[in-house]
Amino acid sequence: MSRPQGSAGRWRLVAVAVVALLVAALLAAPLAFIVRGAVDGGVDEVTAALGTSDVRSALWHTITLAIVVTVAAVVIGTALALAFDRALVRRPARWRLGLALPLLVPQFSLTLSWTQAYGSGGLLDHLAGLTLPGLYGAPGIMLLLAVDAVPVVWLIVTAALGVRREPDLVRAARASGAGPWQTFVTIDLPLLRGALLASAAVVLVGVVNSFAVPQVLGSAGGYQTLASLAYQQLAISAAPAAFTRLCVIALLMVVLVLVTIGGADRGFGRIGAGLQRSGSGGSRLVHRPSPATRLVSAALTAYIFLTMVLPLVSLAATSLTRAAGLAPLPANWALTNYRLGLDATALTSLGRTVVLASAAALIVMALAGVVVGIGGEARRRLGTALTLGFAVPGTALAIGVLIAYGQRLGGSAVIILVAYLGKCAALGYRALASGADRVAPELGQAARAAGADPMTVFRTITAPMTATGFLAAGGLVLLFALHELTMSSILYGADTETFAVVVLNQQQLGDIGVSAALAVVLTLPPLAVVGAGLAVYAARERRGQRPGRPAPPVEISWLAARPTEAR
Repeated sequence: MSRPQGSAGRWRLVAVAVVALLVAALLAAPLAFIVRGAVDGGVDEVTAALGTSDVRSALWHTITLAIVVTVAAVVIGTALALAFDRALVRRPARWRLGLALPLLVPQFSLTLSWTQAYGSGGLLDHLAGLTLPGLYGAPGIMLLLAVDAVPVVWLIVTAALGVRREPDLVRAARASGAGPWQTFVTIDLPLLRGALLASAAVVLVGVVNSFAVPQVLGSAGGYQTLASLAYQQLAISAAPAAFTRLCVIALLMVVLVLVTIGGADRGFGRIGAGLQRSGSGGSRLVHRPSPATRLVSAALTAYIFLTMVLPLVSLAATSLTRAAGLAPLPANWALTNYRLGLDATALTSLGRTVVLASAAALIVMALAGVVVGIGGEARRRLGTALTLGFAVPGTALAIGVLIAYGQRLGGSAVIILVAYLGKCAALGYRALASGADRVAPELGQAARAAGADPMTVFRTITAPMTATGFLAAGGLVLLFALHELTMSSILYGADTETFAVVVLNQQQLGDIGVSAALAVVLTLPPLAVVGAGLAVYAARERRGQRPGRPAPPVEISWLAARPTEAR
């Protein structure tokens, strides 16, 4: 047995070394270059950069947005999770798909759709003469970021409720005369404390990371966050003082994220179990139609319609309107914007985006498989490093990658791929690890006792039983990379635009019709996923309604583990 064990030990050391080198190249080196760029000029230059009005203003805006959006998202998301848990929602699976829509629509497309629904000259303005006050400014940014973050909080808290799954405590409290608020404070809140802290940390990280929303809604009025300010500073970073200021901004974003991320990983540890248990098994509160259920259903209908359906319909209508200034109504529809927008440059960038996304998905799947196959304490540490890589703001990571590898890879598609790998590795690892952890350890132990090395165990036992995890890992990375804008907008060269960058450039040129058409194309893949999910659910529901056949349980999808960055 000594030979196989010695071979297994050597394989494991080589795998750990290779993965550690990749983590160092993809994450540690870019962050180290940011730190060096910030401190090279000495304390005086750092102090001068921090003392400029634009940096102080952007820092204050970022912190304010983070606090307000986090409070709003946690309150609304928790209320939604409790409504589902208390069986106050009729046909919950359909509502879940609707509430998950913000997770599937690119943040840039969602932002543009709101401007076409509620902005001046938008659909609501043409139909009823109504606009949303403060849309282009802090109130609009806060509102849209909260809408984007609510589904994440809802899914995390729902998973935590699935873990505790003790509705008898609620029944006992209500039978003893406790009201809904007292029941929440005395029973739910203590059980959900960890999940609430985790969801708050995830939302905070997402707000610091967000680029598309403040760029579209705040740039015209001079409202900047650290992410949008860094994007602006890139145009003048050749000057030494501007370069130092750029690195200081990136470093500030990293520090803000690392300060808040500590509690998030603890909460995520329970999410997988909650996803497995919620919707299947366990005692549930039985739904009885009541005025409360009708009120909650009406509120959900209004929320989903106003935040998602109306904006997306407005975006589609704008994309079909043949000229600016015309009402986005069927009488003015044509395919002109699609013909103008989908030119050779756009189609080439679309093909480039698909290639980059596919390459990132395949590489991350392989990397995640190696990390999972390593096992033990090394796997835990490497997994934590990959997870922290996703937490690093995309703007900061892109700046670090540009400084570290710009001389050799600058302007090429490879440098964009490097950033994608550093950012997406956590998605692939999380998705695969959640499936691998469900494999009975006795199977691997028996194989190892029979002389199999770790790779053989992984190939013959773990991989076949985690095929779904591999597909989820690849799908997550593919979806992220197809929509990614933050890093691509910093790293692209003259001939390496991604499709999301083309859409952003069109919007900044002021061509709203073409921008809307391209945004619709960018949005179609995830909406197709939702449509397929609705079709599958409808088919399952029809089968479940046949006499003598119980309705199948509906599980929350892997979307609960999706962090909020970089759309």
